[in-house]
Amino acid sequence: MNIRLGQAYSFHQLGQRGNQEDARWPDTDKPSPEQRFFVVCDGVGGNEGGEIASQTVCESFGASLSLFNLDENFSNEDFSQCLDRAYDSLDKAAGRGNHDMATTLTLAVFHGGGCTLAHIGDSRIYHVRPSEGIIYRSDDHSLVNQMVHSGIITPEEAERHPQRNVITRYMGPVAEDQSRCMATVLKTKDIEKGDYFLLCTDGVLHNMSDEQILNLLRNSMPDEQKMREMAQRCSDSSDNNTAYLIRVDDVAMDEDEVSHALNEDSNDTRKASTEYLSIEEIESVQQPHKEGVFSRIIKRIFQ
Repeated sequence: MNIRLGQAYSFHQLGQRGNQEDARWPDTDKPSPEQRFFVVCDGVGGNEGGEIASQTVCESFGASLSLFNLDENFSNEDFSQCLDRAYDSLDKAAGRGNHDMATTLTLAVFHGGGCTLAHIGDSRIYHVRPSEGIIYRSDDHSLVNQMVHSGIITPEEAERHPQRNVITRYMGPVAEDQSRCMATVLKTKDIEKGDYFLLCTDGVLHNMSDEQILNLLRNSMPDEQKMREMAQRCSDSSDNNTAYLIRVDDVAMDEDEVSHALNEDSNDTRKASTEYLSIEEIESVQQPHKEGVFSRIIKRIFQ
């Protein structure tokens, strides 16, 4: 599978915060057109710990992913290795006195086997097909989201809930008797020319709804202008706000993929081309990255 990307665009803003704890990779508003992977993180923790955590994870993934030939398939095992290295980097940084630091993670890798999307925490990933709408939105690892899924509160109540910033998974240094939080991983081949992928921290979501994001990406204005518009709307956000917008310019499938698509009807093709990994499947690939104790307690409370 050959996925050709258009020029990606990004913004990285303080909002109403006094310091910047978001980070991104590549750390630029206009990366090289050859860039094939993108990372956005939102750090948490006092004494600049959040800033260190988010930068550490972005830099680790940037270094690890640059070693792969992304013209070939990027496997779940490959992702697990990169995640291990990022956690190891956090452990090393914690040795310098930053034990309370943590960060969310959003990641998009475009490769010969499709696109791998992964997230930890409440930063968000969108896959938008303007002709159809939002065809994938990552499910936040947050307290209010688990309350919504359990029927305790409504999505509208979640937006105003006093604990809406409490996350149930995050990346941070861990002691030897603790478990690392695992990522939710999606690997998809359901990619078409004109699709958009958006990675963003929750500071963006404070100022823009799903409907507003979709309407903006459906607009006929150039992508660079779309990102300027989004940045302007988010400039006064109550939190740091960072986003990466990636457009798919073209997709070419190899002969085996074309043959497989022709043998499937339209409904089955969508299902077969998108692989949502179950918890068991993720754990079989990423043994060290199980859910933390807090997350397991929350699940038991709201089941």
